[in-house]
Amino acid sequence: MQQNHLPTPLARAAMRVIPASVLQRMIDALMRGMRQSHPRLFSNLERLDAAVVRIEPSDLPHNFTLAFGHGETSLTVTSSKDSVCSARLKGKLAALLDLLEGRIDGDMMFFSRSIEITGDTSVMVALRNTIDREEINLLDDVTALFGPFARPARHVASLIDKVGQRMKERIQEINEERSPDAQPAKAECDAMRAEVQALKTRLAKLEVRRQRTEVSSQ
Repeated sequence: MQQNHLPTPLARAAMRVIPASVLQRMIDALMRGMRQSHPRLFSNLERLDAAVVRIEPSDLPHNFTLAFGHGETSLTVTSSKDSVCSARLKGKLAALLDLLEGRIDGDMMFFSRSIEITGDTSVMVALRNTIDREEINLLDDVTALFGPFARPARHVASLIDKVGQRMKERIQEINEERSPDAQPAKAECDAMRAEVQALKTRLAKLEVRRQRTEVSSQ
């Protein structure tokens, strides 16, 4: 089956270790690319009343500020939780990505407490309605940043996701069965982790090759 969404474990692992300044440059590049691939979305965001939404992934060290309405939409990495905002959106990264890509109904996520919304709820309703009108696939948008290496980057992301799923399923099996044969199971999980690390290294090398290609073309 073809990978059709951004692997959350990969995104979470990357954003936990990437410095804020580097992450901001990556987000700026992603936003530029999304403006080209989703012009209607950004045009609709600019028509909304000016607002600032604080996005707080509970499993990341970074927070984000989304500013939109009456001007260019921006997404900024921030560590402060005290900045003035119109509304706050909090939840695990997986839930926030599901919400952005429209894979799960926002109302259901709110009532199940997968996400927490505080502040001006009308701002969040307007934002959600605007995003829901656009089909967003972050895997496509992120891998597009690799330029000519987009296809191999997507392939590596797919492999990482599959290995991550295997690890998750295997760990769940171990917990359910509580098998006394713990040492082989641990060795198997260690092998899977090594495979994930090797795939992450391949993805990093693709990024380096993309940057070199970009520089040589200037």
